[in-house]
Amino acid sequence: MVATNRNLMRLPKQSQLIHVWGEFEFYLNTPKELIGSNKPFIYFYYLNAKTNKTERIRRYIPKLDGNYKKIILSAKSIVSELIALLKSGWNPVTKGVDLKQINYSSNLIECLDYWIMKREEAYTNKAIGYSALKNNRILVMHYKSYIESTQGVVLKIQNVNKIHVKEFLDFKANERSWGKVTYNTYLIDLGTFFNYLTDMRIIKENPCSKVPRKNTRRDSSRFKVFEKDELLEVSRILQHDDHFFGLKLATQFLFKYNIRPIELTRLQIKDVNFTKSLLIIPSTKTKNGNEAIFQIDNGTTALVKQMISDYPQEHYIFGSRNKPSATQVCSEFFGQNWRAFRKKYNLSSHLKLYALKHTSNYYDIENGASYEEIRQRNRHSNLQVTTLYIRERLFKNIIKASNNDLF
Repeated sequence: MVATNRNLMRLPKQSQLIHVWGEFEFYLNTPKELIGSNKPFIYFYYLNAKTNKTERIRRYIPKLDGNYKKIILSAKSIVSELIALLKSGWNPVTKGVDLKQINYSSNLIECLDYWIMKREEAYTNKAIGYSALKNNRILVMHYKSYIESTQGVVLKIQNVNKIHVKEFLDFKANERSWGKVTYNTYLIDLGTFFNYLTDMRIIKENPCSKVPRKNTRRDSSRFKVFEKDELLEVSRILQHDDHFFGLKLATQFLFKYNIRPIELTRLQIKDVNFTKSLLIIPSTKTKNGNEAIFQIDNGTTALVKQMISDYPQEHYIFGSRNKPSATQVCSEFFGQNWRAFRKKYNLSSHLKLYALKHTSNYYDIENGASYEEIRQRNRHSNLQVTTLYIRERLFKNIIKASNNDLF
């Protein structure tokens, strides 16, 4: 039987927003014809933690003889019940109650504790490395100590804004004498926390996105070039320690071809053309979004062949235990390996992995290479960026007299 109720017939849309709670929007869907199994229902979206995708959650409403006013009242009552359940930790995807859960009304410390719990689960599942988890724990420790020492009442997560974030970072930077790079690192890690809350639909936007980073472009200490004796010593050790064979290959790519560590984590066996001795990095794997093609020499080609053996083409070149991997390693993979290598051989902490890239640029220029050649290999947008990376070392060069004999 077709519903003819005048109130129902005046409904402008089949789906209509009737309530908003935090990031949850509750809609009422009323079929045009309430016949057969057709029923009105409430729906909203909830993040499935396992798939990382949102799912539509429905709760059906009685037809109530097609009376739209009664349907609206019933819908609002059901929405109130749903919100109460969500506040109690109810998970509509699993149909159970999470022992620890956060929502729109949670406070900042509750959210920090919940995030760390999830990061620990990610570490157990090998989704993140121990270094990342350790840094997250340190961040939470500092943030909670700041909250306890400066505020009487813990802020609701909805009330945290860029001013609060900047005050926390400035306070800790002064208390612990953070440098610019450390300040920026904590800001990035804090952004990861708030991004998680955004994905969970707990908050609408990340307050860290509006906090400016410290400008480090002119801080020369970031790009300290290896001296020749330091470079030769590192090369000699890597040649004779098979435990760091993967690092040896990675440093070859970094030094000879200026391929960034984050790009190396994305390299797959299929990216190497052994017939033409080419490494072709697709645009989806490069920092600047442009395809990069490298002519690799015989020595590098031999190292790659030794590394990949007979592994499938889809495998990533770099994995644990100097073997290719079916999954991509984490972004900190090479940094962790480099620090372990440096510790084993008691090498100076000023020898940074990424500085190998700038070191090769400096010595190439010293040997007569043009700045344009260096710019192209680095895939820099302009020469100013290229010179910035080796500026400190250039200032140390001995200034020679002009060869001009006109005066």
